[in-house]
Amino acid sequence: MTNFSQPKAKKTLLSRFGVSATVASLILFVFLPSFFLISFTFTRWPEVYTEVFANPLIGNTNWLEIQKYLGLSLRLALSAVAVDLVFGIPLAYILARKKFWGKGFLEDLISFTLVIPTSGFGFATLIAWTSASGIGSLLTGGNVQINSVVPVLNVPFLMLVIHIALTFPYIVKTLKAKLEDMSTLFEQASGTLGAAPLTTFRKILVPLTLPAIFSGTVLAFARSLGETGATLVVSGVFTTAPIAVISWVSQFKFGSAAFLGSLLIIMASAIIL
Repeated sequence: MTNFSQPKAKKTLLSRFGVSATVASLILFVFLPSFFLISFTFTRWPEVYTEVFANPLIGNTNWLEIQKYLGLSLRLALSAVAVDLVFGIPLAYILARKKFWGKGFLEDLISFTLVIPTSGFGFATLIAWTSASGIGSLLTGGNVQINSVVPVLNVPFLMLVIHIALTFPYIVKTLKAKLEDMSTLFEQASGTLGAAPLTTFRKILVPLTLPAIFSGTVLAFARSLGETGATLVVSGVFTTAPIAVISWVSQFKFGSAAFLGSLLIIMASAIIL
C-alpha cells in the first residue's frame, strides 16, 4: 500500500525549515545589529549624553545639529512622498487598467531606480542637472546648482529629485498590484449609473485601495528617510541624518553616531510596524 502522506510530510518539513531559516537569518543579520546599536546607546548613556548634550567644548551643539539633520530628512521624505502620491496614484491606475504601446517599457523604467546603484545614480543626477549641456541648462537656463533649494519646501532641489526617483516605485508598484487584484465590477456599476470617470476614481477606487496606498506611502517614506548613497553625492553644504551618521563615524564621534542612528532605527521601526 502506497503511503501518500510521506511526500506531504516532507514538504511540510521543508516548508518549516525554510521559514525557520529565513526568520533566523533576519534576526541574525537585521534585528540583532539594530538592537545592538540601540542597546549600545543605553548601556553607554553617560558617554553618549556628554557627547550629544553636554560636550565640555561645544555644549549641546551636536544635539542642535541632530535636530537640524532630522528636520531636513523628514522634510525631504514628506515632500518626496507627496509628489509620489500626486503622480503615482493615477499612473498606477493607468498601468493596471489600460493597455497601450510601450506599457512594458514604462513599467521597467519605473522599476529602474530599484536596481540602479545609488551612488552612480546620484552622480548621474548631479552632472545631468548642473552641467552646461545637461537637463538643468535646457530647462532652467543653467540656474540649477548643487546647493539650489526648492522654495517653500526648503529642501535641496537635487536631493528632492533623487528621493522622488528612488521612492516613486514603491507607491506605483504597490497600488498597481492591488488594482490588478480588484474586480472591475464596482467601476462598471458606477459608470452604468452615470458617474464620471473621475468621480468613480475618487469615490470608489481610492477608498478601496487605501490600504495599498498607505502601505506604499510607508515604504516610500522609510526608503527616503534612510537614503544615503545618492544623497551623499549631491549633498553639497546640506546634511541629512544618515549622512551625519557616516560623517560622525568617520570622525570617531561614536556617541553622536549611535544616538542618531538609534533614533533613525526607532523611527523607521515605528513607521513600518
